[in-house]
Amino acid sequence: METLTQAPLKLLRPTVYLDQWVWIRLAKADAGSPKDMDDLRVLAAVRRAVTEGICFPLSATHYEETVRIRDYRQRQSLMKVMAPVSLMQTFRAHNVLLRHQFLVALHETVGRPTFRPANPEVIGIGVHWAMVGSQAFYKVLGADNQVISSVSGAWLRHLNQYAEAAVLAGPNPGELPGLLNAGYLMPRTLENQENSRLAYEQWLKRHLADQTTDPRELRAIIMAREISHEYSDLLGDIFGEYRLSFSTIADGRTGMAMRAKAIAFIERVPTARISTDLKTQLFRNKQRNWDWNMIRDIDALSLAVPYSHIVVADKDAASLLRRTEADKTYRTTVIEKLGQLPELLDELSLPSTNEGTLWDELGPDGDRYQLESPPALSYDTSLKGASLRLVDAAGRLMSGAGPGRNPIRS
Repeated sequence: METLTQAPLKLLRPTVYLDQWVWIRLAKADAGSPKDMDDLRVLAAVRRAVTEGICFPLSATHYEETVRIRDYRQRQSLMKVMAPVSLMQTFRAHNVLLRHQFLVALHETVGRPTFRPANPEVIGIGVHWAMVGSQAFYKVLGADNQVISSVSGAWLRHLNQYAEAAVLAGPNPGELPGLLNAGYLMPRTLENQENSRLAYEQWLKRHLADQTTDPRELRAIIMAREISHEYSDLLGDIFGEYRLSFSTIADGRTGMAMRAKAIAFIERVPTARISTDLKTQLFRNKQRNWDWNMIRDIDALSLAVPYSHIVVADKDAASLLRRTEADKTYRTTVIEKLGQLPELLDELSLPSTNEGTLWDELGPDGDRYQLESPPALSYDTSLKGASLRLVDAAGRLMSGAGPGRNPIRS
């Protein structure tokens, strides 16, 4: 296997990625029904690590997997552990981070862009950061759509923490009829749509079923498929922006020479490389049947491994990562035994200063993450005609962000 790759993209703050099953185990422990009594020790260690500045970010996959749980009470129980531990810090949207990885690979390969792209902000707050890649908070805007600066920062922090946790937990049963009438689709309905990503992997499995393919040849096939199927839109946008074409990175006199250069290019893109290698391992086993859990695991782990110091995955995923040597390549400790986590947390180098989070830009730090609905604002004349709106970091109204629930008490 080629060893050419970008340098590990480790964050300055110690970062630990917990797969969904870990959060479920911690939630059961928190509810007094631990699957293993040692889970109580793990939960205590994780909570202590949060106070020491260790980051436990969520990913878009956590939102997807949580909202598909049918029982709202289970989602609530899960959220009540996930929110205070993660502080609703999230990895940036997949496409934004992949765009940066591709730009670095282009810089290293063909010298475009001319200068090495600056590292992006990887960890932000909430669902908008995880799904879209930009930061957004609810603030109170006047009739002129300008942020009313007199509103308490502590209240805004409370409100947004409550809102982010509520989004993670998903709609309650009483909200569903109205949401369905407005066009909301249940997560499991989306999964069963034709031409889904799962359907494509299942089609490829059938296509490869009767073929005896050399592992290297299979990896090249999967890598070509990743470029054409998963990243074609993103690469098309980048090539258009820099006036490049695929032949720029895969020129050659023969088809094999072109393929070798294309493979060398993808080797420099950590998330694409990990995704390719995990899928190659799965397609090599003709007895494996593809499901949505596999796809979500690959999405999450291919993003988490390059940036995280520790990744806690399930046994199957951890084994696949080791077989691909992704843990060694990106210097990430990958474990599947939850009981190992407390000792590993103790070994992490703690940040020299606790710089806080983006929550501090909204308002002063509280004693805990706020899960309850905030009190309504008391009315004063400056709030006449005001409403709650979603705005970006500069206070500009987000596209499509209509008026929110009126938080003002007259």
